[in-house]
This record gives sequence, C-alpha cells and structure tokens, in this order.
Amino acid sequence: MTFLFPLFLIAMAGLAVPVLLHLIQRERKQVVQFPSLMFLRRIPYQSVRRRRIRHWFLLLIRAAAIALLVAAFARPFFPGGVSALAAAGGNRELAILLDNSASMGYGDRWQRAVDQARRAVDSMTTGDRATLVLFGRNAEENIRATSDRGRLEAAIGTAKVTSGATRYGPALKLAESILSQSTLPRREAILISDFQKSGWTGAEDIRFGDNITLTPVSVGEGETNNISIPSLTFSRAEFSGQERITVSAGIMNRNAAAATKVPVSLEIEGRTLETVDASIGANASASIPFAPFTLAEPTVRGTVKAGTDPLAADNAFNFVLTPSKPISVLIIDSPDSADASFYLSRALAIGKAPAFNVETAPASRVSSGSLETRNVVVVNDAALPVGLPGEVLKRYVENGGGLLVALGAHSVWPNTEANLLPGKLGPVVERTQGRGATVGWRDHSHQVFEIFRAPRSGDFTTARVYRYRTLEPAQGDRVLARYDDGAAAAVERRVGNGRVIAWTTTLDREWSDLPQTPVFLPLIHQIVKYLAQYERTTEWTTVGQVVDLSAMLKSRADRIVMTPSGNRVTVPSSDPGVVELNEQGVYEIRAATAGATGRAERIAVNLDPAESDLSVVDPQELVAAVTGRASAAATGQTAAAEISAADAEKQQGLWWYLLLAGMLLLAAETAIANRLSRNERFT
Repeated sequence: MTFLFPLFLIAMAGLAVPVLLHLIQRERKQVVQFPSLMFLRRIPYQSVRRRRIRHWFLLLIRAAAIALLVAAFARPFFPGGVSALAAAGGNRELAILLDNSASMGYGDRWQRAVDQARRAVDSMTTGDRATLVLFGRNAEENIRATSDRGRLEAAIGTAKVTSGATRYGPALKLAESILSQSTLPRREAILISDFQKSGWTGAEDIRFGDNITLTPVSVGEGETNNISIPSLTFSRAEFSGQERITVSAGIMNRNAAAATKVPVSLEIEGRTLETVDASIGANASASIPFAPFTLAEPTVRGTVKAGTDPLAADNAFNFVLTPSKPISVLIIDSPDSADASFYLSRALAIGKAPAFNVETAPASRVSSGSLETRNVVVVNDAALPVGLPGEVLKRYVENGGGLLVALGAHSVWPNTEANLLPGKLGPVVERTQGRGATVGWRDHSHQVFEIFRAPRSGDFTTARVYRYRTLEPAQGDRVLARYDDGAAAAVERRVGNGRVIAWTTTLDREWSDLPQTPVFLPLIHQIVKYLAQYERTTEWTTVGQVVDLSAMLKSRADRIVMTPSGNRVTVPSSDPGVVELNEQGVYEIRAATAGATGRAERIAVNLDPAESDLSVVDPQELVAAVTGRASAAATGQTAAAEISAADAEKQQGLWWYLLLAGMLLLAAETAIANRLSRNERFT
C-alpha cells in the first residue's frame, strides 16, 4: 500500500493526545464549605492515581480513531494490478494478439513476448474476458472469449515460434471482428510483437471503431545483428555422362559493421562437402560459390549454412536437387511430306529447360511399342498409323500421355476414334485471297497462352494462315484460340489423365508462315510442356506455399506426408491432396502403398527472406493508422501498465472506508468515556 499525500502522515504525532488526556486530566474535587480558612495551611493537591493509565481500551480506541483519520487524509491505495482502462469502470473484452512469426525467434524476444502476454492476463479482473490470438502470416484463435486465467496462461505457455512470415493485417482484422461483437463496455486489443516493418504495408484497410483501443507492446531491440541466406543459384553441366552441379550461396549481412571470416558450409545428405570463410560488408551481400559435385542420386537433399547469430533460423537454407529429365517426344510424320516436321523438330531441339528428346518416325514404322516412355506424341499432318490401333493410343492418353494433332491435307481421322480428337473434323478452308487469316483471340487464362498475356510478349498478328481445317468442338472441349473469322485454331480435350490438343493448320510453311515468326518457338514449347504435364522441379519453396499432391504422385493410393518436425500425416486418396507448407525444412511425400522403403518425393521449404529484415515500424504509427488516434500506452509497456497514482487512488477510494471507520471509533469512544465518567463520579 502507498499514499497519495504521504505528508499527512506527520499528523500521526497526534496519537500522543489521548495519552496526555489520560495523564493530565482535571481532577474533580468535592468542595467543602468552611467559615474561615485563615487557620488552615495551603497544601498542593496531588493524585497518584492520575499519573498512570487506567483505561487502556479507551486509549486504544482514541489512538486508532486518530490513526484512521490521518490515514484517510493521506489517501492510501494499492498500486499493483490496476490497468489504465480499468479506471473507466466496467468489464473488459480483451484480445491478446501474440506474434509467433519466425523473427520472434531472435534472441529472447519470444520469452519477453510470453511474459508480456501473461502480464496482460494478470491484468484481468472479475468479469473480464480475453481471447488469445497467435499470428504470423495468418491469424488463429487459440482460446476464445474466456475469463479462465488458467486456460489462457496454459495456452500461452504451450505456444511456440513458427516459421511463418509477419503479417499484422489478418491479426488486426480478427481482433476487430471479435471486439466489435462483444457486449462488454470496454474493448481492448493488445498487440505483442517485434513490430517488423515488412509485416505492415499501410494498405491493409483496417479501422477500429471508437470504442476499441489498440495497445502496442514492443519486444524488439534497438539494434540487431543478423546474417541470412536469402537464396541459392544452381548451375548444371554435363561431364563424362554425369550431371555436375555448382551451388552459389547469396549471403546478406544486416549489420552496421562488416562481417569477416564467416564460415559458410555446403552439406549434402548431412555430410559437409566444403566450408569457406566469407567477408561481407556492412548492410551488404556477397555471393559464395562452392566447388561442383556430381548429382548421382534421384533426389539429393542439401543445406547451406552461414555463421551464427541471435536468429538461427535464417542461417540455414535447404534445397532438393533431382537430375534433369528431358521430355520425350515422338513425332509421327506423313510419308508424303518428308519435311513437315523440320521446323517442329528444330524448335524442340533448342529447348534446355527442360530439354526435349525428339524422335521422328513415319507413320508406317510406328507401333504400340513406340509409345513406351514417351511423354508426348505428335501426329503431324498424318493419318493414324496402321500399326497403332486406336485403343492403344487412347489407353496411352488415358494413362497420362499427351497428344498433339496438327491437322493438314494428309490428316485422316476415322470416326471410330472420334472420342480422341477434340471436335469433328471438317473440310479445308482457303484463305489465300488477300493477306490470309490471323490467330486473333487466345485464351490467356490457359497455360499454353499464359506467357503471351503481357503486352509485347508475342505478336500473333504477324503470322499468316492461308489454309486450315474446320473443327467443330464437342461439348466439354475447350477452345484455346480462334482465327479472325471465329473459326477454331486450337481445341483441347481431356481424356482420362491425359490431354489432347488439335491445331487446325500445319506446323510447317505449307499452310502458314507461323514457323517463321518469333512466337512459334515459345508456342511449341508451351504446348509440349503442357501436354507432358511438365512441372518444373523447384529446388526450394517458401513457407506458406501449397503443393498439389496429385500432381506429384500419379498413384491413386493414399499419400503419406512427413513434416520436418517429424509429424506423419496421411492424406486419403479421396482428398484433393493440397498441403500447406508451414514448417522450415524438408517434407517427404510418398504413396502409402510404397511402404517405408518406397521412393519419396522431397520438398525443401525455407523462411520468407523478408523475415530476415529486422527493421521495425513505429508502433504508434501503426496504432494511428488502425484507430485514427495515438495510443495512450507507451511502447514497450503492457496493457496492465500502472496508471497515475491519483487515478489509482480515485478508482479504489479506500479513504472513504478509513474515514467512516475513524468516525465510528470516535462515536464509540464518546459513549464509552461518558459511561466511565458517570461510574467514577458515584464511586
């Protein structure tokens, strides 16, 4: 307990007054009348009985009354456990927003954030409710609207730092939704974070109502020292029939001082291949190349590590490497057109990422065995081969193969195989008069034409088409491009797990000059990659991305996902199979039927590079943007921060109780003193 006006305690000296009243009290003498006093000697009156205290109880009552009155005027109060908002009166709805993004792992930030969250819980009074929200890239209610402090503190104790990026928008929107629905008179959101600048853009469009208060609690340091690895680059080369990989690491030093002799190491499958010492300037970056190594295994896991600092999570960068796999393409030519595939094969020969393994064969030499190991088959202005029954080609497509049909003068498609061709084939249309036809409309939402969406990314109007075959799409077929007269130029049909695209003119110079235009090369590459269902193998991805398991594993069995933390998750085959990558490290995915020894697909996941930038935004600036007013609480304090002594004393009002108790004691003292006085008078 403390006092608002402690100088009033000097009046405690008044406790001596009752003692003096007991010791120096006027003696009540009985007067005897004498006719004359001249013959009597004058003797001073003394009473030994008045020199000692007779009524201790009465003395204590008087002293206690004086002490209570003095204490009341000194205005006592209890300073602990009083919040600034509690002075306003009424119960409080509290939203505790606890940042558990990756940057909170810097030094002891997380522990200090947990301590501040517990202080916020301790500030709750009877009738208050609190919701605990953990947030990083997304926000999640951990405990919803409870007055149970035990549950809240237990939830805070079990919370952990995640690998997610910092985003304040989702957390503030969730807090606004929770608090706006509350019926309690006072509503407060407590934002506990390091206030990383990358987490707030200012365009989040969040505005709290006038009845909601936002209190920032910063646990960030003034200066930080952090070395991170934001990215890696890989160079591939062939040597003696094997693929050699050269890894180069980008190192970032976010410090006001230069970093020297920073150990940077390359690990492959847990074994360190090389360690080099790097020097990086202040607030600068450097590229560190390693010696090349041979990529012999189907999947190789690697890690690059650089130095040590208070944020260990971004000192390691994971990656997964797989050998390059070319797309195998079989081109079926017409025997009557020997040069029909010249431009097509030359365009595919240029491809490097991925490479295309192309084989050209006349229709007479193609058999069912020719389709084995082929990703894409191109029927280029030719009839279906006699040695390739329609059911074989259909089965090939249904199992995931790709089929491109370039329609020309030699194209013949029997009605018995109509279920493969995207539409009904019609006669030749002559556009030799004038400048010919052009490919006008294109479906830029489709993967084939997506790269031509941006301005100046490919001009199809320069290509002239002088002849084309009419093709009437069936229901369910998708038109990808049309000529300027509205006729279909490219149509797609899905057959089982495979895809079929029909191009209604030739891919040589016989019917158009498209092969001589700049758009021909990227167009052919996009079509073949799409039909092959080619997915570029990414060496790594970022936390928060999602993967489609159905695209990774062709098996229709259940899938098993092993997370970097060791959790085993089974994804049923009936599930769409979309998995969000929320942990830093390497995920392993395999078909349940493959067993423990089956080959697993690996995905390397790393932190968002923005998490390594520990520069901060002014908490008061964020509060002003969200609420339209400055925060009443100082940065770095909790919502349970103590208010002024005057407000705390006014809220508690203890002096009223002390004053009342003192007055009651005085009244009791008067009654008791009068009673004792009457008793002594008659004794």
